[in-house]
Amino acid sequence: MSGPAAPPNSGAPPFGIIFPGKPVVTEFTPADASGTKFTLTIPFTCISSSSDSSHSSMSSTASFPDPTFNNKPDENSPSSVTDIVFFLLPNISLPPNKAAMIYWQASPLNPSTTNATPMSPQVINPSPGFELLGALTNQKTSAVFSTGWATHENLLALASNGQGISITLGVSIEPIETLQNLQHILSEKERGGVGQTQDRKHVAQKIATDLFNYLQSFDDGSGGMSGGSVGTTGSMVVPNNVFDRWYKRFEGKIARDPNFFMKSNID
Repeated sequence: MSGPAAPPNSGAPPFGIIFPGKPVVTEFTPADASGTKFTLTIPFTCISSSSDSSHSSMSSTASFPDPTFNNKPDENSPSSVTDIVFFLLPNISLPPNKAAMIYWQASPLNPSTTNATPMSPQVINPSPGFELLGALTNQKTSAVFSTGWATHENLLALASNGQGISITLGVSIEPIETLQNLQHILSEKERGGVGQTQDRKHVAQKIATDLFNYLQSFDDGSGGMSGGSVGTTGSMVVPNNVFDRWYKRFEGKIARDPNFFMKSNID
């Protein structure tokens, strides 16, 4: 039996989120006077395991009181957040025939204004628009949604500036018809459809680029390997164990930074 519906204009958010391994967050703030739109901004101020851990932090209007968090730089990256739990609070239901749609947007942080939000003038070049994560209804009051941030091309491009990223979660209470119109997008996400196929293709391209660059490092410009035999024009000679050497190098780098190959500027 559903609980009382949240008053449409009360401004009190009837939902919360959980980042895996972190406390529950309910500190969404109203985005307008309608009481149907809410936002939560989470700045990630460390985006790489190679960053100085003394400057690693993740902050938001809802802080995560984890004393070990700042000692784990990789966990301060959006790419480490693979899933988000989104739920209605206990004894709360949505208005009849409504759905709570959750979206996200990434923006670069200005290091001198870490309290700025992605909509403020201190933050530049936000990613294009909000992207749909999922939705709740009175029949589906909680769900786990895959973020796709670890392989999201635009987000990783923003991360490459070295200044940190601000993730804004936006929730909008919409007519159930809106959800039905977007259901095909959610279905694709759930079964690994077009969007995830594109993500996998992008990852494969980045790995292939890393391998190509490694092989190219043996080219001395003469058509052969430095110190080795000279090949014909348009060819190069590489060591017999070149793939083993590349793979060991790749394993070592990915152990230090699981997303290093995604940060390359070479497409």
